[in-house]
Amino acid sequence: MDASRLGRGEMIAAASAIALLLIMFIFKWFGLEVDSGLGGLGSASASFNAWESFGFIDIILFITILAAVGVAVMKANAQSVNLPVAGSALVAGLAILSLLLLLFRIISPPDFGTGDFVVEGVDVIRKIGVFLGFIATAGIAYGGWLSMREEGTSFQAQADRMQNRGGGTPPPAGGTGGGTPPPPPPRDPGSNPPPPPPPAV
Repeated sequence: MDASRLGRGEMIAAASAIALLLIMFIFKWFGLEVDSGLGGLGSASASFNAWESFGFIDIILFITILAAVGVAVMKANAQSVNLPVAGSALVAGLAILSLLLLLFRIISPPDFGTGDFVVEGVDVIRKIGVFLGFIATAGIAYGGWLSMREEGTSFQAQADRMQNRGGGTPPPAGGTGGGTPPPPPPRDPGSNPPPPPPPAV
């Protein structure tokens, strides 16, 4: 493994992904505070990390981490995989999706089983972990976008690449265009003289 093969964007994305993985385990992302209304009596609180807070967003985050670290490891090992899109675009796209999901949960925290009902005396608290996770995910997105710029690609170019893979007739071997080659032009009868008559017996 040679880290010197990595571009700046891939290094940022991989480092941010490792940071996000640690934040998901170590820090608390949300908390519950229950107040019985009796002052300090009967009060309780609980805190949850990323794995305990989400139903599927944690899986999306983990896939994003795997993609960012995997692309960096393959690049450092000079390995290539025939992906339908560039690895940098895959990392950037997953990170942007993760950012949107986290932003939604920051605005609207998980209900932790209360459903659509507002339970009196129960408050959901946003902990520092969700904000650190958002920053780390933004680092992955920035690293993926920077890596795309270093490769000279874009989301539109990758969409065109997928469209070309999914449809259209491949060009014939040795050719540059598609379809059936045109027939040869008809031969001019005056270009070749008629054969001589057979000799008399």
